[in-house]
Amino acid sequence: MRRVPAILVSALLLLGLVLLSPLASALAAEAAAAAATTTTTATATGFNVEAFRKNFLAGLAGRANFPALTLDSVQVDQAEKAASFGGLDIYAVKGRLVPAEGQSQPFLLFISADGRFHVSEIVDLNAGKSILKDARDTMRAADLKDFGHTILKGTPGKPVVVYVSDPFCPYCRQAFAHLMGKRDGFSEFRLAHYPLASHPGADIACALMAWAADKAPARVLEFVRFGYADLHVPKVQDKSPEHLQKAWTQVAGAYLARFPELKALGKDATAIVAALADSQYARQVAADMAKAGSMGVTGTPIIFVGNARVEGFDKERLNELLK
Repeated sequence: MRRVPAILVSALLLLGLVLLSPLASALAAEAAAAAATTTTTATATGFNVEAFRKNFLAGLAGRANFPALTLDSVQVDQAEKAASFGGLDIYAVKGRLVPAEGQSQPFLLFISADGRFHVSEIVDLNAGKSILKDARDTMRAADLKDFGHTILKGTPGKPVVVYVSDPFCPYCRQAFAHLMGKRDGFSEFRLAHYPLASHPGADIACALMAWAADKAPARVLEFVRFGYADLHVPKVQDKSPEHLQKAWTQVAGAYLARFPELKALGKDATAIVAALADSQYARQVAADMAKAGSMGVTGTPIIFVGNARVEGFDKERLNELLK
């Protein structure tokens, strides 16, 4: 499984840092800034939001390489009672850290009602399962409702698969090939783009798949198959602007050679890259990444089968879920 780095924000907590590709980063930053201006908070009675914000901020204070934060930076969008444990009520708290400068970082935490204690998991050994699972699944179901872009229809009555991936991640490519052979096991296959900054050109490939979903829906599966099976991964010496541009044009050129209809986007590879740089398709990829980040995604592939979450290419578990 390929991951993006994580930064330590307290003794108990790791928050994923989403590293956007050069194509999408500016657009995603704009979206995060817009989101920071409007906050709708739905909190359950009994949860002390203000104490949580103060304690969370205190725990982050002085951390190396962490941006300056104020109480307004800790935004709580939702808090629901998840469980009771040892005399404490535990709440599932969903929100965002919004620094004055930089990218918003989403979080989903389990916090005591007084806003002081964070727990990552509580397992009932007698029952053999987490007592936080139901709350986590409920929030996950809400997140998954409109997540991803439909690429393929399968068998009615089966679960929906949401595939969060990077076309240049080798494990993503293996998992994609496997899932394409499991059409009897899902009702719908949705693709959510998550190109890693460590894979130059993956962002362009994802944006071209997004273009196909909009402009050539009858061929979108072909665009996706090409990106995950036939497209050669660019090899670059470093991530200098010159070499990134070379990777982007290489990917765009390969797609153009395979799909001549892309001339509607640009006459050649360079023109296609320029057209995508400030387009709804780049914003779509950035939105997928932001949504994935809010769900705790820090690497690829992540595969949701119904509400079940599969980390990496776990063939055995996928086969079980897609019977």
